[in-house]
Amino acid sequence: MAEWLSAFVAVVSAAIAVYAAYWARRSARGTFAHTAYELARTLHTDLTTGATARARDVLEHFRSGTRYRETGPDGLPHTAGTQEVLEAYFALLWCFERILIGRRSLTKQQAWNDTGPAVAFLDDLLAWHLHRWAERWPALRAALKAPDRVPDLRDHDSLGSFCDLVEEVSGTGEHTAVLRALIRNEASQGTGVS
Repeated sequence: MAEWLSAFVAVVSAAIAVYAAYWARRSARGTFAHTAYELARTLHTDLTTGATARARDVLEHFRSGTRYRETGPDGLPHTAGTQEVLEAYFALLWCFERILIGRRSLTKQQAWNDTGPAVAFLDDLLAWHLHRWAERWPALRAALKAPDRVPDLRDHDSLGSFCDLVEEVSGTGEHTAVLRALIRNEASQGTGVS
């Protein structure tokens, strides 16, 4: 009888241990999911508020010609305006780079932390932003690279990261193909390289 009781207690103890491990893992996955969604929300907030929102505004005005295109008495663009556009240009590129890094962090955890739904959530939030900026970037960049502005714009690394993000979220498209061709062409000519 004592052996039977010992065996019964061992089986019950093992069952309790398995049940506790299951609930601990389930609880940890819930915590991981919450953290992943919070990171996705933070990355989206970084793109849509604060300094990045101001940078987007500057670039949109520059691209559309409603501001920052005025010239001085010498016929050249105002240096201060060009500097503001250049700062906004890199502020937005670097925001996209931060998003790429955060997204890759989430995707590398998918197998063991179940972050896949948070990645899908982030991609859904980003898709239209990325599509629109990929559409606009070649014209924006061409205007900024004008001979009287910043002809040797050293943005290849950051622009490549932007293309990576667009392609990871939406797949390869014509706009990123154009940007990558610009990068390759300039690199072969020795311009735009950091």
